[in-house]
Amino acid sequence: MIYLASTSPRRKTLLTKAGVRFRVIRPRYHEKHRRRMLPSRLVMMHARMKAESCLGKIKEGLILSADTLVYCKGKIIGKPKNLKDAARILGRLQGNWHMVYTGIALFRVEDGRLKKRDVFYVKTKVLIKKLSPIAIRSYFKKVNPLDKAGAYAIQSPHGGIIEKVRGSFTNAVGLPLEKVIPRLK
Repeated sequence: MIYLASTSPRRKTLLTKAGVRFRVIRPRYHEKHRRRMLPSRLVMMHARMKAESCLGKIKEGLILSADTLVYCKGKIIGKPKNLKDAARILGRLQGNWHMVYTGIALFRVEDGRLKKRDVFYVKTKVLIKKLSPIAIRSYFKKVNPLDKAGAYAIQSPHGGIIEKVRGSFTNAVGLPLEKVIPRLK
């Protein structure tokens, strides 16, 4: 059995559409943004800690956890605190390339004990179109930015604010399926 240690609706949707059968378990770990840490190391640490927080919850199976963040101009960008913060974040990202990092942890559990651990990250380069403040407000009427790293939803059919993507599209959504699915098998 595969256990998704995440409450992200986007990760659940990606796995379901890929035909993966899984159960959700809620991790007992809350991310701590360490601004001086490399984004690749930070997302891997968060994914690992989420998976570790779920180890005592299952006897057999595979725990899958992930953490996603946005990195632009030397700064880690997480989820916005409110709509004003979301507008500031999207205003900073618009017209600029930025990186989306996702850390993934896969833990194999047998007889209630950790047998194997695989922790890695994937990064995707994204360019958001140039947007006016009015366009940003209009976008927020269609897409809730508050639960999304970088204050945007790359997968949303509303708004069309993405100009280019280099790398894994599903990574920018929150889970790089082309790297995860082969490892699940």
